[in-house]
Amino acid sequence: MHAQPPLARQASRGVTLIELMITVAVLAVLMSIAAPSFREIMESQRMRAAAFDLMADLTLARNEALKRGNIPAPVTLSPASADWAEGWSVTVGTEVLSQRNKVGSGVAPKLTPTNLAKLTFDRNGRVSNTTDVARFSLSNSSGTRKRCISLDPSGRPKSSTAACPT
Repeated sequence: MHAQPPLARQASRGVTLIELMITVAVLAVLMSIAAPSFREIMESQRMRAAAFDLMADLTLARNEALKRGNIPAPVTLSPASADWAEGWSVTVGTEVLSQRNKVGSGVAPKLTPTNLAKLTFDRNGRVSNTTDVARFSLSNSSGTRKRCISLDPSGRPKSSTAACPT
């Protein structure tokens, strides 16, 4: 039997406290560099998700109006509160077809013309409460990213990654 020298056994024990502290410090520096860009990525994903949800619900409202035909109550898309950022719902009378929650921090959807409190679709799938093009303008908190969802009077929604025209 060969006995190992005591120094060889001590070298294979693991990491020291100083090495662990240096590793944690390096990770903290890397995370502080990555955090601001991660926030922008999250806002971008929230805006993309809000635009997708809004397009889906506009299409649902139009298709339901076409499918149901002559109904006593129109199909409406209305905000959960005075602000579209708090969410919205698609309803036919008292029946709720779809309901969305808050869009997330950093995303602000706005509907123009501003005198529209909700969108109403008639039996032909057209927007019946305006003759203008309705536009949902979405932007992030810094205003660097924008999306526009336009709804012409025929009721067909279109999405673009550019700012809405004024």
